[in-house]
Amino acid sequence: MLTTQRGRDVGGYEARGWVPAIEYRGSGSIPSGSRLSVDFTIAGKPWVSFDCNPETEDGRAGWSTTCGGDSIPGGKQATSAGPVAFTIRLGNELQGTNVTLFNGTAKVVMVPNYKGATKPEDMQWYVDEDWRIPFGYVFWEKDPGHGGDPFLHVAFWVRGNSPEVEAHLFYQGKDIAKFSKPGNGAADWNPALYRWGLIDGEFLGVYPDAPSGDEGYAPRFGVRNNPGDYEVKVLILGHLARSIKFKVSANGSLEGGIDNANTLGTDRVVVPVQVVGESSGPWDRNAWKTDAFYGNPLAGFVAP
Repeated sequence: MLTTQRGRDVGGYEARGWVPAIEYRGSGSIPSGSRLSVDFTIAGKPWVSFDCNPETEDGRAGWSTTCGGDSIPGGKQATSAGPVAFTIRLGNELQGTNVTLFNGTAKVVMVPNYKGATKPEDMQWYVDEDWRIPFGYVFWEKDPGHGGDPFLHVAFWVRGNSPEVEAHLFYQGKDIAKFSKPGNGAADWNPALYRWGLIDGEFLGVYPDAPSGDEGYAPRFGVRNNPGDYEVKVLILGHLARSIKFKVSANGSLEGGIDNANTLGTDRVVVPVQVVGESSGPWDRNAWKTDAFYGNPLAGFVAP
């Protein structure tokens, strides 16, 4: 995920403009002696570059990293808005390689801090992430706090400061499990803010295979023995706001319908998310067509 930061200090003063910060994940191990880096360009001209040291040990199946932002020296701020291109690279001087892992283009927007503001120092810059809203993820994840068993997770995006959320899992029309997340109430939630947050919901008691007897957590539901269509209905502040559908195959695997056509580098299944009603506030419903994954739309994906 790409974000903007301002407040760079130059000569004891806060300079106008913004610099990028980026967080991303990868799969597979990173060879010893390797160097992850990110290069940014604006209007085809080099802008800033910085290293991204992974935050997990070499040899692990997955890794993540966060870089840029405060590590970028003062004086590198940009005041422009519009498309900003970036490239993630993996170099290794021991092996004489420099591989491009990802090319993307972010859409940066500039908005005034207050009505009528026109000066650059009174502006804010944001990466427009509306393309995320029709995308969801279904996956298994262990919860160390509940015996280390893997439970079903369904994740989806919301815009604004995070609201109060409740989600229900349906199978064959029956409500079998739910999760809830605390958040801002009706008086405080503002979905027009330029923020995007991932709601990761855990359906406690929904397993790949149901535990025997009284072991595990209610409802002790195993999807492997219950193949077919599932739906998650999401309430935001008590109003139906999302519908997320996926399938469980005869062998118990999760299916989103588009993953075979894309190299995603993750065990999370991507599923379309239908936005229901008007409670989600203003957002660009067509952004996914061109902006998804920073200019890398998924083959076969269609927003509901």
